[in-house]
Amino acid sequence: MSTNNSSGVTTNVAIIGFGLLGASFGLALNGVPGIRRLCCTRNAAAREWALAEHAADFASDDPAEVIPQADVTFLSLPLPVIVRYLTEYAHLWRPGTVVTDMGSVKGAILNVAERTVVPRGVVFVGGHPMAGTEYSGHVHAFPTMFRGADVFLCPASNAKDADVETVAGFWRAVKTNVIRIDPKEHDDLVAHTSHVQHIVASALALTILGSEDPREKMLRDAGCAGGFRDTSRIASSNPVMWREIIEFNTPAILTALDNFQKKLDVLRGEIASGDYDAFQREFARGKELRDAWLVKHMRNK
Repeated sequence: MSTNNSSGVTTNVAIIGFGLLGASFGLALNGVPGIRRLCCTRNAAAREWALAEHAADFASDDPAEVIPQADVTFLSLPLPVIVRYLTEYAHLWRPGTVVTDMGSVKGAILNVAERTVVPRGVVFVGGHPMAGTEYSGHVHAFPTMFRGADVFLCPASNAKDADVETVAGFWRAVKTNVIRIDPKEHDDLVAHTSHVQHIVASALALTILGSEDPREKMLRDAGCAGGFRDTSRIASSNPVMWREIIEFNTPAILTALDNFQKKLDVLRGEIASGDYDAFQREFARGKELRDAWLVKHMRNK
């Protein structure tokens, strides 16, 4: 990542979109030397907030005012809007500049980038930080959101190692771990580690709280406590955003759901047959795997 040097050069970093991730990224970069943060969003309240909270050094609602200034651009937008920006505004980026994104699906985005910005000499490096909450919007942003998170980078065909390192440098500056990965491998991975969980959490909420019988609904509302809260938390995520993610990653998500269903069928079969010893062994294995992951995850925070 470029920083101030003896000639006083500063890197202009555009953050397009100032929702939860974009705003948190702007906050996290506050105080990092050698950069000027350019916020671009149509949300007037978010622009005012970005300047007031020192999440940006400049704010505009006009991509034509921000993109040509940018040396590096982070697209923190919904997946369909990332596609639109790469298509409609490809001509605004200067050849040689680096563009990356924060979208949770990489194959579809890389395919669009290869057809739009790459032929114009704009370097593209797909990115996906494994961070976020069930909330959305700049009002829920916080500067430590990315700390300890993994960030996947998927370079386009014209991205050199130095370009990937440029993007990686910004992510390391906000205390993340950077992993370079193939786009298909990434999409298969997140279908299992992120996308299917949101579907399962929604199914739990619908199953447990969706009764149309008034008394049953009242009793289930009363009966839900910490276990329900913990397992269903991400069911409160933005439905529009998750519809878009599922549309962009359908084949991988269907495979992940099939794998989950197979394991659920095993557990159900053990319960139905009264093989509680097998169920206990399977349950213990799940606990062992989760506990080991948690120890490693907390150690890396």
